Amino acid sequence: MTRPLHVAFVWHMHQPYYKDDLQHTFLLPWVRLRCAKDYYKMPALLDDYPAIKQTFNLVPALVAQVADYVDGQDSDVYLDLARRPASELTTEERAFIARWMTESSQLRRVRQYPRYLDLTRKREQAWPRTADDMAKLFSDAELRDLQVWFNLSWIGPEVISADARLGELVRKGRDFSEDDKEPVFSAHFDLLRKVLPKYREVQDRGQAELITSPYYHPILPLIADLGIARVARPDLAMPRRRFTHPDDAAEQVRLGIESHTLHFSNRPRGIWPPEAAVSDDVARLAAEQRLDWMLSDEGILALSSGSPINRDGDGRLMQPELLYAPYRVQTGGPPIHLVFRDGRLSNAIGFEYQNSAPDEAAKDLIGRLHGTQRRQEDAPLLAVIALDGENCWDFYEGNGNDFLHSLYRRLSHDPDLKTVTVSEFLAEFPSQRSLARIHPGSWINANFDTWVGDQEHNVAWEFLAEARDFLSERERQADAPAELAAARREALIAEGSDWFWWFGRSHDSGMDQVWDSLFRLHLRNIYMSCQQPPPASLYQSIVKDAESSASKRPDRKITPKLNGAVDHEEWNAAGYVDVTALFGAMHPPKGAIRRIWFGHDDRNLYLRFDLLGGGRPPRAVELEMLFSARPGRRPDGEGDAGGRPKRTGRGDFGFDPAFRLTARRDGVDFQLELREMAPAVAGNPPRWVGRATAGEALAFALPFEALGQDPGERLDMVALAYEHGKPVEQLPPTGSIAVRVPGDGSTSREDRPLKILLVSAEVAPFAKVGGLADVAGALPKALKAMGHDVRVVMPRYGSIDVEKYGLREVLTNLGVPLAHQPVNADVLEGRIGENIPIYFIENQQFFGREGMYGFWDDDARFIYFSRAALEMLRPLGFQPDVIHVNDWHTAVIPNMLARLYASDPFFADMATVLTIHNLAFQGVFGYGTLHLADLEPWGLIKAGIPGLDDIVNLLGRGLYFSDVVNTVSNRYAEEILTPEYGEKMDPLLRAFRGKLHGIINGIDYEVFDPLTDASIAARYDVNTVEKKVENKLALQNEVGLPQDPAIPVIGLISRLYDQKGLDLIANIMWGLMRLNLQLVVLGAGDARYEEMFRANARDNPQKVAATIGFKPVLAQHIYAGSDLFLMPSRFEPCGLGQLISLRYGTIPIVRATGGLADTIADWDPVKQSGNGFVFSAYDHWDLYAQVVRALENFRQPALWRRTPPTSMSASTIPPSPTMPRRRSTRRRRLGPTAGRNRKKRPAPK
Repeated sequence: MTRPLHVAFVWHMHQPYYKDDLQHTFLLPWVRLRCAKDYYKMPALLDDYPAIKQTFNLVPALVAQVADYVDGQDSDVYLDLARRPASELTTEERAFIARWMTESSQLRRVRQYPRYLDLTRKREQAWPRTADDMAKLFSDAELRDLQVWFNLSWIGPEVISADARLGELVRKGRDFSEDDKEPVFSAHFDLLRKVLPKYREVQDRGQAELITSPYYHPILPLIADLGIARVARPDLAMPRRRFTHPDDAAEQVRLGIESHTLHFSNRPRGIWPPEAAVSDDVARLAAEQRLDWMLSDEGILALSSGSPINRDGDGRLMQPELLYAPYRVQTGGPPIHLVFRDGRLSNAIGFEYQNSAPDEAAKDLIGRLHGTQRRQEDAPLLAVIALDGENCWDFYEGNGNDFLHSLYRRLSHDPDLKTVTVSEFLAEFPSQRSLARIHPGSWINANFDTWVGDQEHNVAWEFLAEARDFLSERERQADAPAELAAARREALIAEGSDWFWWFGRSHDSGMDQVWDSLFRLHLRNIYMSCQQPPPASLYQSIVKDAESSASKRPDRKITPKLNGAVDHEEWNAAGYVDVTALFGAMHPPKGAIRRIWFGHDDRNLYLRFDLLGGGRPPRAVELEMLFSARPGRRPDGEGDAGGRPKRTGRGDFGFDPAFRLTARRDGVDFQLELREMAPAVAGNPPRWVGRATAGEALAFALPFEALGQDPGERLDMVALAYEHGKPVEQLPPTGSIAVRVPGDGSTSREDRPLKILLVSAEVAPFAKVGGLADVAGALPKALKAMGHDVRVVMPRYGSIDVEKYGLREVLTNLGVPLAHQPVNADVLEGRIGENIPIYFIENQQFFGREGMYGFWDDDARFIYFSRAALEMLRPLGFQPDVIHVNDWHTAVIPNMLARLYASDPFFADMATVLTIHNLAFQGVFGYGTLHLADLEPWGLIKAGIPGLDDIVNLLGRGLYFSDVVNTVSNRYAEEILTPEYGEKMDPLLRAFRGKLHGIINGIDYEVFDPLTDASIAARYDVNTVEKKVENKLALQNEVGLPQDPAIPVIGLISRLYDQKGLDLIANIMWGLMRLNLQLVVLGAGDARYEEMFRANARDNPQKVAATIGFKPVLAQHIYAGSDLFLMPSRFEPCGLGQLISLRYGTIPIVRATGGLADTIADWDPVKQSGNGFVFSAYDHWDLYAQVVRALENFRQPALWRRTPPTSMSASTIPPSPTMPRRRSTRRRRLGPTAGRNRKKRPAPK
């Protein structure tokens, strides 16, 4: 008789350690919520299927947290806020609930409850920028509904269906009362109390084996010796500081076994190594602890045995006896068994079946197992299916219950498949195979890249190594065992794998700053348990961009009134650091400050501290501000008469503190005092004293004179908050706040000229495909006129004539890295106008061909160009303040600066601005593009956005890493935040909305000036516009239309695509041909539209003239000779055609979208206002109505004579964009020291 296939399901139940032991507080709620949804369900399902056996791995840190909840002595931040009456919530608490109790609208658990979905979508669609905006988003009733739904949605559907009170809440759906919360929380704690007893029950009746893990889920091979990561990846970037603590690895295992034995009254026989990470040392460690078996992944088996795990075209194992057998390992100690999971089947449950019907999914899994069973020979086989026991059910309909019931039902009655525990199988069928060695690696790619090697990984490991070395030194002094035990516990917690998982670029949580904060909290607790101040670096985020959206630099000088009341208008132009955004990711800050505002006028520095809870009730808070010394001057001493820990300069704050300002509460006022940080001795008087009344905020003015700074010098500052004499906050937590001292001694940063490099794939007049070339050619002239040093760089395409433009060679054989290899380029120099240098990157392989875009290697071409633009700067001796990149072709430059040039002082202070001219073109390529750019060590940006995470999107990377993003009109900047116009980039744009600006393009008034345009028949200006008719007659003659000044001429210069509204024109061409007009068309594009205009010109030669292609001179003639200009675009980022037509007194007919809406106002003949004819709906009849309306105006000579001059007037043409563009291009130097922008991530475990 055929032997059945043995199947072992091993479910891994794990949560990181979310508790702050020093505060006795759970900072994140996932242990509680997972118990309500998953951890009780999994063993309880076995009650209905007595024939099914399972193996459960319960990580001891999870078990301990469940036990602590049941004990009831600890608080839970989320639970406390959910229980609080909605009407009593503070501003910060309302913002917290609005942000963190609205989950993603894409989650099945959210989507199944309409009210919860509506509330979540309200938050997503509102895009609140600040904590204040978030706090105001929901009413009390909505917040109460959120408090209920966030917690109710995490209760398993089988529990809700069995509890009448919960079922009634689901049916009610909204407008919950405070009393409605009680059944939800009661259900949570009922399930929490039942979880551990249920696992003991299924263990004791022989239906489940319970196994353990190292206590806090560390990756044992890395804890024993971090250097082992290079066995699998010899080129892996490693931390500078070594981490080697095999004793910690052993202690984690020992503690795990002891905890398991205590809670389940049974010593475990097996162990799940966290992340299935194994090595020879781990096997020896487990064997020495008298464990019988451990588990890893099939990839480890393949590399350990030297035999690949092969499958056929249907995914069936070719040699199942290799994978489905236990192995014996003996590495210098007692032997231990290893079993290896089937990664294909495990991942099918984890990732594939969630989108299938439950019965079909169960049937497929059973079928795959039957396929292996039929190949089984004499030796018994064990199929190990091992995966996380909770996370995957989030993505199944009904929390996976229907799938599991169907699977267990089929397995219960299948004679060819037998479920067993691993120990049960090993007892009956001991290992017959052995391994001489174990390849060190994990269940992800059989290596450790997920936890070490990225920049953030390595910083975290260095922080951990420093703290662990500190603890080792304290242990050698061993004078306070209780303190050391607490510190050692914190060190073991910080060794957990999850911190490093989320620090990696390949995994996203949407809560990076949460994991960052929690990790550093545990490291700080090591020092605090030993009564030592933590290093200031542990108050600085590892994820350097966590704070970037929580700060703003000043826009201009301010002089607010300081009368105890805050006039928010007076402070709008100030900079700020939003403390609730920095700390509030984990929980509302426990300090006193909500936001710090800062600004100045010519005499004073103005500081305002917004107090948590509006300053009510008053708290025993003391504030300190530390200020930097003058350049070249160090403070005489840093003693502290107050007995606080000494702070020592640059290592803590990034500057040398020279002055300390203290603000001590005195009733409702604060007493202010500024002193030098010299030894506190008698006769050292304060340099300045003041007093300020504090209501909702503390605001005061500090004279720059008191700080002894010279005009033009940089002043750094950092705030420290104390309560009852103990430090509670450093603000900002990373870097410093900086301003430049005003005065005549130096031109201020805001006013001094900048060095600007504009990088563009096309620049007029050298090479042009679209409006980008016009902007790139015109903007430098305007910036130069403002006094800036502007230079431009573009490729030297084959069409650019060296002699015609007088180009000269300035660099030869410039080595430009591409895919880790130097590829030489030459650099030529020419001029835009008379005095603006423009550089041309010459490489015949990439640019010496006909055409500019659309080649198979465009990724290599423009990555090479972008890298060359940076590499040329040092040999040219040009060090720009701002690099201005344009569209996808050069959008990788900010990414390169942030990653490849981050440690090069030459590039350190360069800011980047990305201008999006057209979002439709994004530069989407495969992963190999990162290899070309030398960026593959950092991988994909993983923004947590479907459709973007698994591709290389160069425009998306530019948006991510640039300091400022602008697009070419205010309206378009708002439109692209929506799915309709966002080209699938809208989630990323919304995430970085704070640095997105809309700035209207300008045109080159030297090129487009009817008074000086040598190409037109008659020159004119606003005072001689009657001469325009001569250009009309000349145009009619040139294109072969009847010459008649009484017939209105409509011009159309466009790329002939749907985006430009050509489908609208096509739908009304028959109607236009019945009107008394002439249509002059110049353009190329979609063949059907080209043929449409050719056919109409052929059939209506008196009405239509069409030139397919592009002729710059004819374009000038159309602008000057037409009466009306047509631009009915579906979307238009800015549009230059309407601006040029206005310049020539030609009236545009446009659709109100993007830049067209910003620049064209509908003509009102009564008020004599407006500069064109505008329609809103994308409808051909609306376009037709505006054409008819424009023709009616044309036929009223007295009225029409006023229209062209009005449209040409300076008040109706948008001003030069350079001033706001200049303002927006400045690096945001004020506020927390910002890193390059990084990822946003989806929901946590």
